[in-house]
Amino acid sequence: MFRNGALRGFALAGLIAIAASTHAFAIQDQFDDPPAVTTDLDTRDIVAETRLYCMTLAIYFEGGSTGESEEGQRHIARVIHERAKAKRKIWGGGDICDVVFYQRRGVCQFSFACLPNARRTAKPGARWDYSKAIAQDELEGRSEVEADLIRYYMNPALTPDRNACRFRKEFVQVVEAGRHQFFREPTTAERAELNQSTPTECQRLAQASKKKSKVKSAKSKRFAAAAAKYKKKSKKLRYARK
Repeated sequence: MFRNGALRGFALAGLIAIAASTHAFAIQDQFDDPPAVTTDLDTRDIVAETRLYCMTLAIYFEGGSTGESEEGQRHIARVIHERAKAKRKIWGGGDICDVVFYQRRGVCQFSFACLPNARRTAKPGARWDYSKAIAQDELEGRSEVEADLIRYYMNPALTPDRNACRFRKEFVQVVEAGRHQFFREPTTAERAELNQSTPTECQRLAQASKKKSKVKSAKSKRFAAAAAKYKKKSKKLRYARK
């Protein structure tokens, strides 16, 4: 007969063997039949979502956050889309995000993209959702904007005469929507007409330049007269000392 200690030893060894065998089968089962991993990445179009996000950012900061009308925002969306479709290197190529964030020599194509991160981080809410809906309509072909090939725009109330003059002499205005005016590139015949045109902003710029020249000329004359007077006075003093 075995002693009680020996029996306990055999029993413990048996339990350890059974546990090890069970663990081994569990590991084998884990590798033979791994659990299914569920993810929605297979059903999502990440590229389309990224382009939508970039388009929404541009609309939000170029119009949505400044109280631009829906019509104005839709035309801004069209400009961004038209530049991407043109696939020009000067606008960043054919990708929406590349166009939105394109910059050259430190100058951003869309001014908000050059702002510090804190100032170009959109706030969630109604305005963001509105801009996103407009961006989605444009990208999915549901926009009712009829103006094609508009690739430029400006806010005349905030644009200096120098820049506005250049716009009007280089591009053809197509439509005014909200606070912005939208332009397209001219044909050869239209370019010749634009070169001969004298937009109001150009006239104001010329008048301001002329006025500035007159002021500068008057200052130069006063300076010359003062210098001549001082020279004459100095000459008299030299004769008096002799």
